Amino acid sequence: MNRTIIIILCLLIGVTAPCQNKKERQKNKIKSITEWETTTIDGKTNNHKTTFEEFDKSGRSIFREEYASDGTVKFKATVVYDSYGNKTEETEFDLAKNKNFRLKSKYNAMKDKTEEVEYDGKGDVRKKTSFTYYANGNKMSEIETDGAGNFLKKATYTYNSRNLKTERMTTSKSSQKEKSKKWEYVYY
Repeated sequence: MNRTIIIILCLLIGVTAPCQNKKERQKNKIKSITEWETTTIDGKTNNHKTTFEEFDKSGRSIFREEYASDGTVKFKATVVYDSYGNKTEETEFDLAKNKNFRLKSKYNAMKDKTEEVEYDGKGDVRKKTSFTYYANGNKMSEIETDGAGNFLKKATYTYNSRNLKTERMTTSKSSQKEKSKKWEYVYY
């Protein structure tokens, strides 16, 4: 009975606690949030930190760690923004998914992402994606290469007369059509 009540309370706290959205964090000038969990099993109480998250003055998450019950870090992520609010660097470490990478992005004067470089845990380039745009700002293509600069695939975009995306076609190394995704719109 005691254990059931504790589990229900923990679930309620977990569901209701992280309700602060970006606007609320900015309005209340929240710099960080630490989440703690207390469990009692067979009369033994365990209190440990489950997450720690830090925010910038705009309320955007810039650092997040999740911890196992023994206190070890099981997940860690960081984000760096430029003065226009674009993500310029992201890192992620996920012990469960055996994931450790860093992503750096560059933007043009119109705030369109022009390049994305993904690094592995050792700092070596895993892949690079370059983006091109039409004069109206619609994305024209994405070209993906591996760490050595070898072509992997290309995605091209088409749009309708209202500048809405209608197709994304991906071609492979051998210039073979790999995948096509289409959008149809119904208007009022």
